[in-house]
Amino acid sequence: MSDDLSRFAINQITTPRWTLPEALEGYKRQGINGIAVWRQFLEAYGVAQTRRHLRQLEMWVPSLCTSEWLNVSVEKSMAAAIETNRRLLDAAAEIGAACLMMVVGGMPPDSKDIQGQRARVRDALFMLLPHAREVGVKLGLEPLHPMYAGDRSVLNSIRHANDLCDELGESAGLVPDVYHCWWDPAFEAELRRAGPQRIITFHYCDWLVPTRNLRDRGMVGDGVIDIARIKGWLDDIGYAGPFELEVFSELDWWERPPEETVRVAVERCGPHVGAAVPRQART
Repeated sequence: MSDDLSRFAINQITTPRWTLPEALEGYKRQGINGIAVWRQFLEAYGVAQTRRHLRQLEMWVPSLCTSEWLNVSVEKSMAAAIETNRRLLDAAAEIGAACLMMVVGGMPPDSKDIQGQRARVRDALFMLLPHAREVGVKLGLEPLHPMYAGDRSVLNSIRHANDLCDELGESAGLVPDVYHCWWDPAFEAELRRAGPQRIITFHYCDWLVPTRNLRDRGMVGDGVIDIARIKGWLDDIGYAGPFELEVFSELDWWERPPEETVRVAVERCGPHVGAAVPRQART
């Protein structure tokens, strides 16, 4: 019996050698109906054409990646970043994406005030809330591993993301990624705290030992993350949303033919993306 892939999507950055139309057709050929779209590929193909192509293939979009960073140091630049994110929310709505992935940016130039920057990010998210509600696209809060705090995101724990969601309300949600959260002693507890409704989509990959650089994520099964156990936590809380494979891999998978990457993705992720497994049947 083949695995149920109805909740499975591939994040487009996993196969960056493909254009957006090539990715749509390539994923569909191997039975994958979900695609997380990256903005540079969307801009190259066009929002209207992407929408038509998605409808033609009957595919769905868990997320548009990623937001404009909010690590600017002057008010005028912050206003421009907010406006860009509003336009991205519009684009996400047009292609039917459930959320805009909020990668919020690291530290502003010449700043050492991480708490101050986290407060500025919180304020910026509140500024985006009305437009997110208006267009029906959620703000997807993805906490990144602390090693990214300096340059990419000052949102660095699932607890922090949950705290923000408590404040922001139903127009925001979590996008946990095992790469960023697997090590966190609070991971399971914070997933249970979030509950199934707050989690918009869930990212898979693996953590390689050794990890050679920040774009050296592993394919599911090649590293040290206990994917089956984490899937069990999600089953326990009743999570019924999407799973995305997102693999940044400039030294390995990005060098392989995309067709091979997708084939292996189906083989490796298939057992971990279907309906809940009864507790007594888990090993």
